[in-house]
Amino acid sequence: MITTKALIGAATFGLATLVSSSAIAQSVVETDSAGLIGKQYVGVDLFLEDFRDLPDNGYGAALSYNKPVSEMLDLSAALSMAQVDSRTIDLSSNALEGGAVYYSRLEGFTPFIFGGLGYEWREIDLPGNLPDDKDEGFFYRVGFGFEIPLADKTAAVLKLSYSDGVDSGAEDSIGGEVGINHWCTSNFAVNGSILVVEDDSVSFRIGARFAF
Repeated sequence: MITTKALIGAATFGLATLVSSSAIAQSVVETDSAGLIGKQYVGVDLFLEDFRDLPDNGYGAALSYNKPVSEMLDLSAALSMAQVDSRTIDLSSNALEGGAVYYSRLEGFTPFIFGGLGYEWREIDLPGNLPDDKDEGFFYRVGFGFEIPLADKTAAVLKLSYSDGVDSGAEDSIGGEVGINHWCTSNFAVNGSILVVEDDSVSFRIGARFAF
């Protein structure tokens, strides 16, 4: 039986082969793209998360940093903080994650694969006299996507990812994300995205990027 996880793994491997062969074949590297890949920047994001099994939404913020280390590889770091306050449950989650994006510039789009390893701290305050629940541990994330320029300063991003906890209670999940980025100046960009995580949640994110 072919699982969705296996399909994502196969697609990621196939895209990695495409990216590798294209990167070896290309002789000219695009440096002034409409997207975020291949640029050094600091990012700030705010997000709202709609949980399908909770009466209230979650909200949070994230800080990120991206550093190109070669013509095909970016390294990144991110710190996120999220909170859910409802009548039945209060949940807080903080996570620190490091990752890498391997990509290749093709005519009309940029395919990429990515992976990350992080550590998450979660605390759940249950109603009544029920004891609070705390959980922490490592998690990982892998996936692939495409960055597609729409105009000189605007690009769309499509991503599919799989994440799972390593030594914590975090459940495995598959997420699909659609986003858009626009450079208002050569050093300042605004962006937004929608992330759907299986039957669990839908997240709406807005943010800014400061290139340097």
